[in-house]
Amino acid sequence: MDVQIQRSTVIAASEPTSKPLELPLTVFDRYASDLHIAVLFAFSPPIPMNSDIIDALTKTLLLHFPTLAARLDGLRHRPCLILGGGGDGALVVEAAVDSILEDHLPILPSEKMTRFHPSCTDPAKLLQVQLTRFRCGGLVVGVTAHHRVADGQSMSNFYVAWGRIARGLPINRIPGYDISWLCPRFPPKLEFEHWGVEFVPVPPHSTKPFPLDLAQVDPTKIANVLLRYSHEFIESELKASLRERFTTFEVLLAHVWRKLTAVRGLSHGETTKVRVTVNGRRRLRPPVADEFVGNLVICAHTSATVGELMDGGLAGAARRVREGVRRIDDAYFRSVIDFGEEYKEAELVPVYEREGNLLSPNMEAESWLGFQFQEMDFGGGTLRAFIPSWVPVEGLVIFLPSLAEEGGVDVMVALLQEDAEILKEISHTLS
Repeated sequence: MDVQIQRSTVIAASEPTSKPLELPLTVFDRYASDLHIAVLFAFSPPIPMNSDIIDALTKTLLLHFPTLAARLDGLRHRPCLILGGGGDGALVVEAAVDSILEDHLPILPSEKMTRFHPSCTDPAKLLQVQLTRFRCGGLVVGVTAHHRVADGQSMSNFYVAWGRIARGLPINRIPGYDISWLCPRFPPKLEFEHWGVEFVPVPPHSTKPFPLDLAQVDPTKIANVLLRYSHEFIESELKASLRERFTTFEVLLAHVWRKLTAVRGLSHGETTKVRVTVNGRRRLRPPVADEFVGNLVICAHTSATVGELMDGGLAGAARRVREGVRRIDDAYFRSVIDFGEEYKEAELVPVYEREGNLLSPNMEAESWLGFQFQEMDFGGGTLRAFIPSWVPVEGLVIFLPSLAEEGGVDVMVALLQEDAEILKEISHTLS
């Protein structure tokens, strides 16, 4: 597929002469990955003209999501977003493909999908969009957004708002930037350990070197597999086999955890850990509105030996997932907030920035099931695909709502190519 770049522009978030406004990153922003997250949307024709979509994007950014077009000052001790003063803005690239979109469906995560995103000529742009138009009129929208500006919930709200503005509709979820919930207790109350759990302990906070896992593998050896689980399979095969009630995410993550452990060929006594992202908006008391723009995510952790995981069955694995996630409650988030206040001048390095791209024997799970990505709609054509473009990190698993049926779940699993082939064969077996 030959993608021809036609033109590019920058949507300015403010006047170049405006006074810069500094917005310090919160402790949750500083915990977020220091990288762009890439996703793809594919729409069948008819789709509005590029100029109309870009005009809607401009309005969405300027009126409701200005921080996505800010610039990031990565000072080690007090990083911040800067609005105004020039140098900010969102990059928009227009491209074309001389073929029919239908010939390229289904679109699946792979390294080839990076062609639907702007090249890394200006990584300073926190939001980068590429509109790739096909000969039939179909459109692929590739978006990369820096994680330290917005989490999945925020980006979901952004996509829905962009689509509604493109259709001439008012947005029904007004974005919010109130951070009064971030107020620490006085004095700060650190009820949990956060050095070595969320952030790498650096002197003087550590008495011994932090163990680093810099396991690296050639990214081209990592495959992204999209496993499709129907609503019927989840309910009739997985949940029906259990005496306890579990959520779809709990039981499906438990199932995938066991399958991934099996294909990796780990020894019986080896420990395997799962890191699960937890949205704090509804964990905090009182809860924070879903419309909050920024980051409010912390990871839960659970573990088992390979023997415990495989011998304990699906119910045992689901129970471990549930217990791990439930531990990340209001008290835990409050402790993180107080930690951020206590060490706001310190260099805070997330623990996963000291990891390589080979997580085995461990894994990380992200659930996008509660978001509204599938509601992105410019008017006209049907959304045919929504996927993470390519994830070059072995052991990362993302749960996506199925576009094919209500209640179905697509699970993107990144793992070594040889393991990927085995996973495809056993992904729906119950043993």
